[in-house]
Amino acid sequence: MAKVETQLTPEQILDDMRQLSDKEQRALAAAVLNDQRLEAFVEELDDQLVCEKAAEEGLTEPFSSESFPVQ
Repeated sequence: MAKVETQLTPEQILDDMRQLSDKEQRALAAAVLNDQRLEAFVEELDDQLVCEKAAEEGLTEPFSSESFPVQ
């Protein structure tokens, strides 16, 4: 039977990265920063981390129509 491979989600990748040692995380970060092809991937992970942080901290104030200027 053929093995089916699925792509990891950003959440799964972040969970795996958190299991790395500090030294391994630094080595991975250096490698990623040196490869411009990974820029979109890094942005996706950054967005995921920002969303996680916002969810943990909660909204500082509720959204309102006044928050967004009408143009």
